[in-house]
Amino acid sequence: MTSERPGFRSFASTPLAVALWVVTVGATALFLALGWNSLQLGMLVVPLAAVSIAVTVAAIKKARNTPSG
Repeated sequence: MTSERPGFRSFASTPLAVALWVVTVGATALFLALGWNSLQLGMLVVPLAAVSIAVTVAAIKKARNTPSG
């Protein structure tokens, strides 16, 4: 049995967090260029941003708990 809890922390990593932020910014730019209104934009970008934030926080916590050396 592992001590690692299931959830975002089990697969969170810095490259994944960076990739999610790049996708979030790219999707936002694309949807703005297509002229989507705020409701349409929010329905797709807000959940993606929430996942990006959660993975980023989990990656930071995971890196902080990893013993260096």
